[in-house]
Amino acid sequence: MKILHLFHNLMNLYGEYANTLALQRELEKNGKETVIEKQSVGDKFDFSSADFIYIGSGTEKNQKVALQELKPFAEEISAAMDRGAVVLATGNSFEMFGKKITDKSGREFEGLGLFDFTVTESDKRTVTDSLCEFKGKEIIGFINKASEIFGVKNPLFTVKQGAGNSISDALYEGICEGNFYGTHIIGPILIRNKIIAEHFADLLDFASK
Repeated sequence: MKILHLFHNLMNLYGEYANTLALQRELEKNGKETVIEKQSVGDKFDFSSADFIYIGSGTEKNQKVALQELKPFAEEISAAMDRGAVVLATGNSFEMFGKKITDKSGREFEGLGLFDFTVTESDKRTVTDSLCEFKGKEIIGFINKASEIFGVKNPLFTVKQGAGNSISDALYEGICEGNFYGTHIIGPILIRNKIIAEHFADLLDFASK
């Protein structure tokens, strides 16, 4: 199994790198030999052999740098998911996969366009602990964002306490579309919630059979 960790040195607030270590541990418990490959700015991204693609949370400035680096590879990422690769984007990294990001000055940044949602940034920052439901069980985490997400059709979590995707979509958080999983919850989420790490390990184990 190959875990591809993108922007490990750019999108790594709150020790998000540990998500890859948590998944590696679960996969190896299932008997899967697993390697973590790191790629970042200046590298020629190669998604062809990745089983799991991970991007963590970063500052708003670093997010825009990562977005520009990824834009030429949107089709390759889509193709990787079509062949079964799983993508997890935590914090504001998942915002890059929508149609556009509008920053607090009104400037628009074209997203990867893999999904229909849009992002609006503001001066208002939401900082809160989060309690959500995932597959009938409670998961916990932390949210620190200055944005709202609009137009998510298939959310990842049901919010029991904390912040949703937006004020108008406060009961649901994140996105789950096919093999793509995105959430603003950090922590790191796979360290604090073994059930989610196990979910991804089971997904990858099933896909490899």
